[in-house]
Amino acid sequence: MSAVHPIIEQIRQSPKIPVPSQTIFKVLELTRDPQCDLHKVAILISRDAGLTAQVLRQANSALYGYGAPTSSVPTACSRLGLTRVRAAVVNHHVVNSLATVRPPGFNASRYWQAALATSVAAQDLCARLLPNQAEHAGTAGLLCDIGIGLLAFGVPERYRGVLTHPSGLLGADFVRAEARMIGVTHPEVGAAVLADWKLDQPIIDAVRQHHVDPLDAAAKKMGKFNQAVAAGVTLSRIALDGSEMDSVETLFTQVEALTPKPDELVGQLLDTLVHHIQETAKTLSLEIGSVEAMQGNFDGLLQRIPDVAAAMSTRPMSRDMFT
Repeated sequence: MSAVHPIIEQIRQSPKIPVPSQTIFKVLELTRDPQCDLHKVAILISRDAGLTAQVLRQANSALYGYGAPTSSVPTACSRLGLTRVRAAVVNHHVVNSLATVRPPGFNASRYWQAALATSVAAQDLCARLLPNQAEHAGTAGLLCDIGIGLLAFGVPERYRGVLTHPSGLLGADFVRAEARMIGVTHPEVGAAVLADWKLDQPIIDAVRQHHVDPLDAAAKKMGKFNQAVAAGVTLSRIALDGSEMDSVETLFTQVEALTPKPDELVGQLLDTLVHHIQETAKTLSLEIGSVEAMQGNFDGLLQRIPDVAAAMSTRPMSRDMFT
């Protein structure tokens, strides 16, 4: 967009839209420097009860297996390292801010299930392919749909029609409906606000591009990090809505751009994704409800992988094998 959309400006001016506190801004500013003093970061965090609790929960999470628990913020920061501390601070702000308001039509439980599934899937993908960017991928995944929350809170009357659309739009169809009905999309809104918060540019770019069609020319220009986050979005859609033909085809197109063995990588991810989602929800103190349906949807995809692998090794993917 060459000019800022009026809705984006309206959201920026809305008193309902959560702006990071001065402490969070200071932590984000300080941690931009990879050589920053983690002790100074710990001092800042320890002045905020919410940030302290979040960093300690993450440092003591079973996901990281650090052994004996700690109640020391400096120790927690040392265990996590700079990137994870930065991610913990962003995650705390996002979760606490968007959990406070529930406008009409906004399904908070589904929103957080999707956000966590995207975050964990993107992080697990990058842990195997781009390990130095795994934490950034987790943050980007959590933030992919923040534009939905911002639109729902900032312009609830205008956005209600999108949220309650009778066709149950998903993925790229949802983005097209936003563009048609209100003239701006949640990736655009999310990227604009995250830039205001001075988040890392790779995270902002991944949020802006997370619904790019993998068959479009624009997808070929995306870096592997953005492609991994977009694949996390597709895995999230499968987690919530099942392994429908279009979703499976999109997922394998995305993952094939990242690795010559997409079937093997997807199979590895499916073995642990639901457990990681549950553990991440605990770390963020989020109640996401039952994950049985999510596990069932992943199991359904797992059963299809041998057929997908065989088809991919002999010919271009055929829609017929998913019908």
